[in-house]
Amino acid sequence: MEAKLKIEIKRTKPNEAEIEVYGETYTILVPLARSLLLLDYVEFAGFDVPHPLEEKGILYVRVKEGDPIDAVFEAINNLKREYTELKSSLLEELGKLKQEK
Repeated sequence: MEAKLKIEIKRTKPNEAEIEVYGETYTILVPLARSLLLLDYVEFAGFDVPHPLEEKGILYVRVKEGDPIDAVFEAINNLKREYTELKSSLLEELGKLKQEK
């Protein structure tokens, strides 16, 4: 079964956004909020899961300047690079383990 995500963006102010994510909670929101907080121009990033039995989370982003949605895209791209490096490292280490056997 293929998981489907639905995303709804709500702007509260020019430098703030709420992004509702349907079909996912902590698995995406924890690393995304962490990655956003590493950006210098992000003033606040956090999330809420309104109900534990509902697969819905809300990401909150506030930037000092610029567009908060651009910050989200930058954070996503940073995570993609980080996970690509992690995948390469894991594959390399697994290859070494196979050679040792």
